[in-house]
Amino acid sequence: MVKVKGLLRRGGGGGNLPLLTVWCSLLVCLSARASDEGEPCRFQKGPGVCIGYSTCRPLLESLNGRISICSYNAREAVVCCPQDYQTKLQTLAAAQQSLTISAKKCIEYMRLATPTTIFSSLKPNAEVVQKKSKLCSNDNNLIVGGEAAKLGEFPHMGAIGYRNPDTGRVEFRCGATLISERFVLTAAHCRNADAVVVRLGDLDLESEADGADPRDFEIEEFIKHPEYTSRTKYNDIALVRLATPVQINSRIRPACLYQSKEIRQQKLIATGYGAMENFGSNANQLLKVVLDQYTQEACQQAYANDGRPLSRGIVESQFCAGYEPGGRDTCQGDSGGPLQVRDEQDSCRFYVAAVTSFGKFCGTSTPGIYTRVGAYLGWIEQIVWGNGQSAV
Repeated sequence: MVKVKGLLRRGGGGGNLPLLTVWCSLLVCLSARASDEGEPCRFQKGPGVCIGYSTCRPLLESLNGRISICSYNAREAVVCCPQDYQTKLQTLAAAQQSLTISAKKCIEYMRLATPTTIFSSLKPNAEVVQKKSKLCSNDNNLIVGGEAAKLGEFPHMGAIGYRNPDTGRVEFRCGATLISERFVLTAAHCRNADAVVVRLGDLDLESEADGADPRDFEIEEFIKHPEYTSRTKYNDIALVRLATPVQINSRIRPACLYQSKEIRQQKLIATGYGAMENFGSNANQLLKVVLDQYTQEACQQAYANDGRPLSRGIVESQFCAGYEPGGRDTCQGDSGGPLQVRDEQDSCRFYVAAVTSFGKFCGTSTPGIYTRVGAYLGWIEQIVWGNGQSAV
């Protein structure tokens, strides 16, 4: 939502003028001095034209620069827009039309999570600042060998809870990524009849003094990929439909889906509530670790003797990441969690590039195996934003 804040002064006569009177008075004053709609202006050192803000808004948001107000009409601010704004708007619309549904949703979710405020005084030709409210952490410091995440740093991170049939307690044993109001992404091997809940927005699964305000959502359906089988390690990806929709806010919001099967970043961030050491108990606190991308050749060599679970070797839909000196890795409880990259232009935006699948031993120089999100984009989109029917 965009708000225009005017700076109004109280009258010197001791009383407050009604807002409508002040607003109308200013409009009358401005009309004699300000540039009306259709008049020329200067837009970022180039020719511009004054038009209503609602018309120019898509361009201004895409350029993410400063805005100059020409005047005001009865409905909105009249702003300086590029002279060829109609052509630019058509180009922008065509580019957005070619986006996948998940890319469009990414933009939509970020708008919901990053409100924009325009600050200005109500005077003609006033230059104003379009400021995006930062609802995220800018920390890029780079779970075995990992470090504790900050509150709200990974607002898409989720944990899947399983009902222990003996104790009745809910135990969180898999990670997940929120990707829409109704779905989280996880690993297919995390599917279990005892899976009952997805927790979102938590920092420490056992603490109520961590400053977090987590929400638990009942699981309506666990949808594994139709080609996944427990006998092999392939197609290890699944979607979980939540029984009720998530209310997006600063601490709980979806991640974007990586759009390509090829992952160009050499360093990625893994997050999870997993074990701190081999066969250890889960950490409870959300951890993060930076991992390096391994070549497919190096990964093939590392898993050359794994036999039946990888009868076809490492395939194109799988991705390898780790830390060659050892000491950094994802562990048992991190399964299903995200391997992600932060947007280079917008630190509030994360793209989940892969889903944690499996590995040999935590914290060794052997890389872990992840399922590439881009390889399953069509399948994900059809279920999450298509007809909503399960694939199995």
